[in-house]
This record gives sequence, C-alpha cells and structure tokens, in this order.
Amino acid sequence: MLGILLSVGLGLAVVGIVIFVVIGIPIFFQQLAKENILFTTVKEGTIKAIMRGDSFERFIMSFAGYHLNDPTKTETKTKKLPRYKTEYFDEEAQENKRLPDWEVVYHGKGNKKGFKEIDDETYDDRSWLLRKLGLYWVGWPWVNNNVYVYAFEWNETSTNKEGKEKILPRAEATDFIFVADFTYAILTEEAETKDRLPVTVLTLVTVAIRNPYRALFSGEDWMKRVTAAINRHVRNFVGSKNFLDLISLKEKHWADFSQPIIGLSVRLLDDKDEPPYGLKGRYGAEIRTADLQTIELSGDAKKKNQESTTKEYEAKQEAQLKLIIGQAEADVIEKKGTREAEALGKRLKVIKEYGETGITLAGYDAIQESSKGPGNTIIWANNPLGPLAGIAEKLMNPEKKGSEINVRDSLEKNREGTSTTK
Repeated sequence: MLGILLSVGLGLAVVGIVIFVVIGIPIFFQQLAKENILFTTVKEGTIKAIMRGDSFERFIMSFAGYHLNDPTKTETKTKKLPRYKTEYFDEEAQENKRLPDWEVVYHGKGNKKGFKEIDDETYDDRSWLLRKLGLYWVGWPWVNNNVYVYAFEWNETSTNKEGKEKILPRAEATDFIFVADFTYAILTEEAETKDRLPVTVLTLVTVAIRNPYRALFSGEDWMKRVTAAINRHVRNFVGSKNFLDLISLKEKHWADFSQPIIGLSVRLLDDKDEPPYGLKGRYGAEIRTADLQTIELSGDAKKKNQESTTKEYEAKQEAQLKLIIGQAEADVIEKKGTREAEALGKRLKVIKEYGETGITLAGYDAIQESSKGPGNTIIWANNPLGPLAGIAEKLMNPEKKGSEINVRDSLEKNREGTSTTK
C-alpha cells in the first residue's frame, strides 16, 4: 500500500514538474524579458543594443526581409555563414563597395547588393525554444550584460476634431530604435518669409535608421542633427518666397520643398571632402519622405492677422444684417403701398356710387385712422371733405360737362373750419 502511495506521489510530482516546465518556465522567462534580465523582446521593425558594462557588444533586430551586417559573422570569419558579405557590387557606380559594419541590409526580392532571396530564419541564430517564445538572449547578469537605454526626444502629431495637426512633444528613456520607417514632426519656428513675415512651419518626415551603431554611438544625437539639417533647409525655402505664395503653393512645386530634404540623406552642407557623407553616412539616418504640412504666421503677425480676420468677419456679418433689414423694410413698404392702393380704390368706388354721402363716409374712415396714433386728437368743425365731392366726381366722370371746380378755393374755405391737435 505504501508503495502504491509513493508511486502515485512520484507520478504527481513528475506531472507537476512537466506542467511547470511547459507552462511555468515560459511565463517566468517572459517576466524576465520585460525587465531585460537574461532575455528581452524586440518589436518588429526595431533594434536593441546589448552592452557589456558600458561598452557596446552587439545588436539584436527584428525586421522582416532585412538583416544586420554583423562584422562578427562575415563569410571570411565564419565559413558556415556565407550569407554575410563584406563587399557588394554597386551597379550604378560599376564598382565594388564595402558594406559598412552594422548596416541594415535588405536581402529580399530585388535587392541590389547581390544577396540571394532566402528565408529570414537563415539569418536568425536563436535557439528553437527562444524563437517559439519570441525571446532574444541578452546575457548573464554576472558579466554585466544589459540592454542599452538612452534618453530620446522627438515630436509626433495627432489630428484633432477640426482636422488640424497637433504637435505632441515626447521625451522619455527608451531601449530600442526604429529601423523601419517612422514619421517624425519637425517644427520650424520664427522662419522669415521674403516679405519679412515670421511663420511657423510644420514638416512631417519619414526616417529609417540604416546604421544603428552610427545613430546611437557616433557621439551626436541623430535626431537633433536631422532636425537641424531640415530646419536649415526650411528657413532657406521660406525666405525665398512671399507668404501668399507659400500658403498657395501648387502641387507641381511640392518637390521643390521635399526633394532637397530627402537629399540631406546623402549630402550635408558641412560635409568634408572625405566620406562619410550626408545624414545616412554620418549618423545612420535616412530621410525617406518629406511633406510640408502647415505654414502659419507666428508672434505679433499671427495676432494681427487674427484680429484682421475677426474684423473682416464682423464687417461681413454687419453688412449682411443691414442687407436683410433693408430688404425687410422694402418688403414692408411694398406691402403697405399695395394695401393702401387697394383701400384707396375701395374708397373711390364708394365715392363714385354714393356721391357726397360716400365722401363723408370715406372722411370718417380717414379720420378714424388718423386718430389711432398716440396723443392724436381730431377736432372737426364742419365737413372738410365736402368740397372734394366735385373733385371725386371729376375724377370718376371726366367726360361729364359742367362748370370748373376751383379746388384751391374749396380747400382754403374748409381749412378755416378744421384743425388737428397732437
């Protein structure tokens, strides 16, 4: 019985060990990798530098279709790895050129350096287990192997609800560098136009690190060098054009802005006579694309422009309001005139049908309308409209013969007996 229990206990222990090995160890390794202890993880399109103490030892990279020209794995040093090269034939220059150490090299279809199109795993020296776990070996802590961490500052952009690009300054400690294309925002402030207006220019550039050793260990901050070179070009470009020309730049002129910036990868103004040349040769950074995003007035010019735009808007709104009010008043006058014409027609019809009695009725109606105003008092000594009967009769029956009507005398006579007080 005791033997059975021991066997069962031993079996459970073995099962526990297997479970720990199959599940527990990978989880444990992943936790170590998060802290860059023994192992680490590398995101696609990035690279990490492995140090021994404060000295550089090697790089580890994850980038499909590319490999690092590791100087410790060239075909002259390791016959088992003929896939690495120290030189390649440049078809354009028609000569052999040396492949720089730690260069990021494309070995995929259509590459121009003579590499055969082979699987990426051919360049992967990791063990089967590390490949399956997605981990990379860092080294033993007691020999002070560690992942290089450095301070990095850069700008990114985001689009707000109005569709406008917003600058997001970033500054943090990082343990990797992008070898795939990544977009950075370059802000050039207080650049002066040809007509001497200060402007702020936002340029988006896509950069890929082609030599991480030169980018990280050349002694200079590659991002600052890229920013300085681009700012110099932007200021020259802005200074050659008036502000209105810049904000209405036509598509056919976009290349005048972007191509020189892309050309900074191969040549800088302060390059010496001997290589390396350009941002790529000196700092391992290649500018792939450059796009002019926005040009805005800055400083006092921006404030004045905003005030001018506000005044222009207010003036347009005021003019529009006056136009609406004027149209409304015109419509009222037109409608009032139409109604008065209709009323006059009706009165004349009454006068025509009823003669002097009609005139009296029309007079009552007119006096009633006149008395509606505030503070109006009507005093009627006698009928002031009687003398108009002849006028109305003359208007209604112009063909009727008779004595002429002295209108002026009739009006003067009746004015003496009628007065209106307000």
